[in-house]
Amino acid sequence: MKKYIYSVAAVCAMMSLAACSSDENLGGAADQDQQITIALSSTGDNATRADRNLTSEEAGQDIQNVTLVVRKQDGTVAYTHTITDWQNSSAVYTTEGHGRQMTFTIPKADKLAAGETYYVTAIGYNAGNYTLDATTPAKGDAATNNFTAKLADDAQAKEIFAGESQFQVGTESGKVSATTVTLHRQVAGTYGYFTSIPAKIGDKEVKTVRMVARSKNTQMTFGGFNSTFTEAGAAGSQVMYVVNGSEAPAATNAAFMAGDAAYTLFSADVKDWFPQGDENNDGVLNSKDSWQNAIDATNQTLVYKKGSIFASNFVIPFAATAGKATLELQLLDETGTVLYAWPVKLDTDDQIGKTGESVATAFLGQNTALTTAETADAFSFFRNHIYAVGLHKTNNPNPDPEPQPGTDEPTDLGKIQNIVIRVNDNWEAIHHMTIDE
Repeated sequence: MKKYIYSVAAVCAMMSLAACSSDENLGGAADQDQQITIALSSTGDNATRADRNLTSEEAGQDIQNVTLVVRKQDGTVAYTHTITDWQNSSAVYTTEGHGRQMTFTIPKADKLAAGETYYVTAIGYNAGNYTLDATTPAKGDAATNNFTAKLADDAQAKEIFAGESQFQVGTESGKVSATTVTLHRQVAGTYGYFTSIPAKIGDKEVKTVRMVARSKNTQMTFGGFNSTFTEAGAAGSQVMYVVNGSEAPAATNAAFMAGDAAYTLFSADVKDWFPQGDENNDGVLNSKDSWQNAIDATNQTLVYKKGSIFASNFVIPFAATAGKATLELQLLDETGTVLYAWPVKLDTDDQIGKTGESVATAFLGQNTALTTAETADAFSFFRNHIYAVGLHKTNNPNPDPEPQPGTDEPTDLGKIQNIVIRVNDNWEAIHHMTIDE
């Protein structure tokens, strides 16, 4: 699993005649500089992609800025720093994987006090998408609440990463103990990958394939981090079921077929993928019809099977509504009328029956258990989980010859088979969903 890690450590700026042992805390004496090293590890990932869209289950990253906030135990801000161009300010490293890192020096006026315990929150994000309150505090401000990221009602969520760790400053030496902050993806992911889409329902031509959700949130609260995060299924792994989202938009923008209010989770216009429609008049849109990759016209970098449709989004996590289906897959005509709809279910999975948690709003507060248990119909979207219909594990499957089974399998809507919602090994867990006929 790819992990996003910020290592925060004081580094010796001067050397005394006696060499420091490798077991000692990193840092300098009281009159020495305190330096912070930030290392973003993206093991197995080839590049940092700016303004990344969710095009497969690959755990890429979209980080331009990094903000650090160092706080005392009472929440008082001791130091803040924002890197505004991470990609160009950092340097490549290849220790234990690969990634980028940089080191900067805390100004002497902001030197952390000896004998104190501190918490450092690190947030990696892309400028212009969220309003972050972590970017506004100054030294001496009280920060008793967890930091949040706010999204406009009509904006689309992007990836954002955050983590937190505790460290101490030596009483006599002023050394800062070495610590690691593991950044977790704070959003969920969702996509749909389809083939054999019905061309008509009755005499109405299908224009749009759309997934709708009962809930939507516009704010994320950081906190409740999984400090023991390891690859799902590995020894010692602890998959978390955390909803860190809140604040629904002022208005909905879709509806279930039965009339309940909903929000569009993702959608695709079939003409973008099948410009000539159902050319052979066999009733379905598939590889036998003229097809184009609407995301990558060359179908070389972002490769999808001929005859398929792909749509996706990042999602601020939300909690299930008891007794109410979470999702519905729909076919719409040109007027936006729902022609046909399938209920979407989780298949047998460890999320069913679980009780999730909502993130505490108070700094150092405990997460709160959600009141609704997860069911096959009513389920939450949890932080760092990806919920998918169909299977598209990588951006580069080989469509000719056919890719290996288990890597690239769009759901056949003509046969109405299982729909898979999964979190692959690069995320945190795997979930399976089905649709009812």
